[in-house]
Amino acid sequence: MNDIVWINTTDYTTSQLIWNGVGCLFWVVTYIFLVREIYQRKFVEMPFFIAAGNISWEFIWSFFYHPNTGRLYSLSYQAAFLVDAFIFFNLFRYGVKQINIPISQKHFSLLLIGSMVLWLPLNYFFVRQGLDTPIGATSGYILNIFISLLYPMLYFRSSPKHFSVIVGWCKFLGTGCITVSMFLIYPTNYFIQTLGAACFILDLSYCFLLQRNAKRPAVHKFTNNPTSL
Repeated sequence: MNDIVWINTTDYTTSQLIWNGVGCLFWVVTYIFLVREIYQRKFVEMPFFIAAGNISWEFIWSFFYHPNTGRLYSLSYQAAFLVDAFIFFNLFRYGVKQINIPISQKHFSLLLIGSMVLWLPLNYFFVRQGLDTPIGATSGYILNIFISLLYPMLYFRSSPKHFSVIVGWCKFLGTGCITVSMFLIYPTNYFIQTLGAACFILDLSYCFLLQRNAKRPAVHKFTNNPTSL
């Protein structure tokens, strides 16, 4: 851990730090726009299961561990956690709109809390047992692949009016810039590179989908399919 210096230029090159830092900044911006959209649309577009994983990851990397890229990067993780806390809070208010199974709707708060309780030890022990990188890249990308997969799934089960083009592009740029830094920092870590490439393709496809349907009337509605979440 390196939380003494503001920017760790000893272990990382300038280009690695810039790409990673810009990506982290885009994710903070993503959360800010997401909060704005929540209050405007009364809907949380981040799937609840991965939202629980997201805030758990940020909590672990804000208060138990810190990226060794420096204090400035640690602050960006903490800023993301604080903004994400508002998103998670609003899931208790509006998150039930994401699902249509009666029993899940009835116990949605427990489902949400249970998801977070599951993710917290998973994230913590993943780092504790030495399975992660010093900046949380491996666990972060495992979460990110869930984000990239679940976002379009929720989109197709809901209405396009609930989803923001700006959030989609900021999310894509955030992960995309961090992925560039992963290729620079870990040139032989093919697991992270594969996850990053998969997220890039999925996120870009999702952005094109949002862009294409942005001016179209809402065509997707919740169904009564009991197998959907």
